[in-house]
Amino acid sequence: MLCGNRFPLPGSPSTCELDTIIVPLPSFFLIFVLLFWFIRRSGKPGAAFFIPRKWTHIVYLFLVGAACAMSILELARLVAEDLGVGLLPVTTIALIFVWVMLYRERGGRTRGVLTILMAYWLLLGIVVALKSTRLHELEILNPNTAKTSNYPSSDQLLDNAVMVRTFVDSSSFT
Repeated sequence: MLCGNRFPLPGSPSTCELDTIIVPLPSFFLIFVLLFWFIRRSGKPGAAFFIPRKWTHIVYLFLVGAACAMSILELARLVAEDLGVGLLPVTTIALIFVWVMLYRERGGRTRGVLTILMAYWLLLGIVVALKSTRLHELEILNPNTAKTSNYPSSDQLLDNAVMVRTFVDSSSFT
């Protein structure tokens, strides 16, 4: 089941709609665009448009790794609470693709990669910020604690706020 045992929030979107439709959209967009871009590119090496300094590239890889780790943490905590993960694993897979792509382009990034990543970070930051606002409402309406839940609503809000920050910081390194 994609989403189960979730607290029903008044209004729209629900946390289930967020986890199955809205949050994975930027990741589906990224995967589709990357496949199209790699097919269109067909092995032609692109000229490096931007050559990052080594330390900035390492920080960028660290931020993408941190975003991926936070995504995995959220998945594990949702499973532990038996709330269902929706299509959130797609976001984790997309973040792994981004990390691999950045590692491969450590000598310099092409204009296409810069554009794709900037659009991805912005879209992902927007949808996770939207999710954070709905989780804030969940925390107000259903303030469960660590004694009554494996994944309290305050922790859900904190995890998603940290992810928003890593996405915003990642967009500044693109």
